[in-house]
Amino acid sequence: MTSTQQPIAPSPPTTADGPPLSRAAQLVAGVSLVLAGLLNGGAQYVGHLVSGESDDWTRWAAEHPSWAAVEQSATLVSLLFLPIGILGIAQVTRWHRPRLTATATVLSLWGMWGFHTVLGLWYASGGVAPDALGVEAAVRLDDAYGTDAGVIALGLVPHLLGSFVGLLLLCLAARGSFPTPALVMLAGFLVWDFLGVPVGPLEAHLLLAISLAWLGVHLLRMPSAQWRGGLPVQP
Repeated sequence: MTSTQQPIAPSPPTTADGPPLSRAAQLVAGVSLVLAGLLNGGAQYVGHLVSGESDDWTRWAAEHPSWAAVEQSATLVSLLFLPIGILGIAQVTRWHRPRLTATATVLSLWGMWGFHTVLGLWYASGGVAPDALGVEAAVRLDDAYGTDAGVIALGLVPHLLGSFVGLLLLCLAARGSFPTPALVMLAGFLVWDFLGVPVGPLEAHLLLAISLAWLGVHLLRMPSAQWRGGLPVQP
């Protein structure tokens, strides 16, 4: 007798724990925000304290090459982590504010591309040029960056426009998902850094270091369901 029993289809894989590597991606994004805060904001704030608010950073770097190399290297390395952290925040906000998140993410990553260009040139003028060309030539090189069309188009405009507007929009998109004080501090850093006026020992990058580290710790402690868009945001 021929059996009419249908073959049993294999059970689909469980999704109780979310997509593969979801928790790992959350951890990487959170750690990246913390590292970006320490390496970028922290390094530049310490550099501000050590340099004594020097008006001519290139000359100061030539006189203090070890300190300058540490600050420049730490800031450059931070660019490995900051875009990952930005994408981590966007992963949380995209479920509830998708259009704002998409705009903020594109502008922020464009800004990070420009920022990387600026940092590379900064490293060249402050770290390489003084020994290779002399201090005066290094100062002239640094000054020339601000008038070169290529540097302006490929570095300064993306960095100043993309980073400023993109991160402000990302702060707005993150309302209700991340601590409000941390978002206010990040927005405050953008405005303060744009104005470029330190107040004694206080300088804008201190806000950047604290805010990014705070956002990163919050992301690390965030429930997996919220990371995957399964929890509503606060109004």
